[in-house]
Amino acid sequence: MVYAALDIHKRIFQAAVLDADTGELVQERLPATREALDDWATRWAGKLEAVALEATTGWRWVARELQARGFDVRLCDPGEARALGGSKRRPKTDRLDAAWLARLLAKEMLPEAWLPPEEIQYLRDRTRLRHALAQDRNRWAQRLHALLTHEGWPCGRGRLLTVSGQQWASALVLPEPARASVEAMLTVIHALDEQIELLDGELRRLARSDPRLTALCAIFGVGPVLAAHLLAEIGAASRFRRARQVVRLSGLDPVVSESADVRRRGRLSKQGSPELRWALAEAAHHACRHRSPDHDLYLDVKQRRGTQRATLTVARKLAHRAYHVLADLEQVA
Repeated sequence: MVYAALDIHKRIFQAAVLDADTGELVQERLPATREALDDWATRWAGKLEAVALEATTGWRWVARELQARGFDVRLCDPGEARALGGSKRRPKTDRLDAAWLARLLAKEMLPEAWLPPEEIQYLRDRTRLRHALAQDRNRWAQRLHALLTHEGWPCGRGRLLTVSGQQWASALVLPEPARASVEAMLTVIHALDEQIELLDGELRRLARSDPRLTALCAIFGVGPVLAAHLLAEIGAASRFRRARQVVRLSGLDPVVSESADVRRRGRLSKQGSPELRWALAEAAHHACRHRSPDHDLYLDVKQRRGTQRATLTVARKLAHRAYHVLADLEQVA
C-alpha cells in the first residue's frame, strides 16, 4: 500500500510518498499553486490509499482539490503529530515532517482532526465571521465609550450598541476633533451592525429549514444564532464517543493534574474552539431566569463558588445537552 503526505506552506509544498510494503520513500518539493498540485495529483491518481495533511493555514483548498480528484484526504492535528515524535530534540525540516506524517498514516497512528463536510464548513465560516464582526463592534463601542468619558459624557458601554444610544452620542455638543472621531466611530459601528444583521437573517432562515438547528433551539437559552454556532462547531455528534468530549472541544474542561492518590483540578484548559466556548457561555447566562431548567443548579453553585463558576457549570451541562440532541437526531436519520 502506498501513502502520501503534504507538508503545506504558503509558497511551497513538500510531498512525501511512502510504499508501506517496501519502505521506499519518494520526496518532492512543489510550488504552492493549483497547477503544481494538479500535476502531482494526476501522476499519483489511483495509486494512493490516502493523503495526510496538517490542519494548518491553507489546508482547506488543498483538501478540496484532492477530494475532487478522488483522493482519500486525512486531516492531521499538528500538535499531536509532533507529540508522537517524543520530547527528544531532533532536526526539523520539511522533508522530515512530510515523511513523519506519511509514516504515521501508514501505521494507522495519524492523529486525525475532523474534516467537516461542505455544509458544516460553510456554516462555520458564516458563524465565525459573525462572531468576529460582533467582537469588532464591541471594541469600537469601547473606544467610543472611552472618548466620551474623556469629554465628560460618561454612559454605559452597552448603551452605545443601541440605536437610541448612538443617536444620543451623535447629538452631543463636542469639540470639533472629538466630534469627527465620534462620527467616524459611529459610522464603523453602524456598518458592522448592518453586516451582523444580514448574517443573523441568514442564520435565522437556516434555523427554520434545518431540523438540527430547530432541535437545538429547543434548549433553553439557545436561539437561532447560538444554535448555528453550536452546530457549526460540534458538527456530527457521531465523531464523539461521549458528551464529555464536547466539553473538551469547547475548552471548558478544567486542567487535571494527577499523581497516585493526589488529584488537582486547575483552570480551564481553553484548548478547543473559542467560538463554541462563547456560544455555550452566552446560552448559560440565561440560567439566572426562573424559567430555566438549570436555575436551581445555577443558584446553588453561585452561592458556593460565585457567578462565573455557576455560568461555567451550566455551560458544561448545555454542551452535554447539545450533544445528546444532535446524537438523537442522527440515530433517527
